Amino acid sequence: MTFITENKPVQELIKEKAVFLHEKLLRIPADQYWKGYEKKQSNLKTQNGFIQKVTEIKTNFDIKSEPQPSHQRRNPVDVEQVECCPHLQQNIVKGEIGTDTLRHLALETLNSRYPPDKWLHIFTDGSQIDGYINAGAGLYCELFSCYIPLEQHSTASDGEIEAIRTALRLLNLHQNKLEGAVIFL
Repeated sequence: MTFITENKPVQELIKEKAVFLHEKLLRIPADQYWKGYEKKQSNLKTQNGFIQKVTEIKTNFDIKSEPQPSHQRRNPVDVEQVECCPHLQQNIVKGEIGTDTLRHLALETLNSRYPPDKWLHIFTDGSQIDGYINAGAGLYCELFSCYIPLEQHSTASDGEIEAIRTALRLLNLHQNKLEGAVIFL
C-alpha cells in the first residue's frame, strides 16, 4: 500500500503517533507519573495498556530513548523585577492642562524612562463600544500586533487583561526580548 499510494497503513500511523505521544509525556518537566510508571504484575489475562503497547513497539523496532527535558519557557516576572510607574515625570493637575500638553508630557516621559532603542514598547488596549455586549483587546509592537474579540458580556477591563495576557504569551515566544520590554496600557 505504501508503494502504490505513498500512504502508510493506519495501524502504522497509530503506532508512530503513540510513540511520539509517549516521548512527549516523558518530557513533561513537573510530571513524574510517566517517568516512574511501573507495570504491576497481575494474574488476570488483560489487554495491554498504552505504556505496555508503546514499550512493545519500542522493543520491536529497537528504539532507544533517553528523554531530555523539554525547553522551559521563562515567566517574564521571574526574569526581572516588574516595575510599575503610573505617573508622569512632572507633578501636574490633569484638569488644568490641555490635552495636547498632556500627550506631549506622556510621550516625553515614555521616551526618557524607556528609550525605544533599549526597550521594546508594547501598547495594549481594551475597548467596548456603547450598545454592544462584548469587548475587544488589541496590542501592538514592532514584533507583533493583533486584535482579539472577546466573548459576550465582557467589559473593557476584560479587554485590558486579555491584551496584557496575550502580550506576555507572544513575548514569551521571543526569549531574547524578555528583559527589555515595557507594556503600556
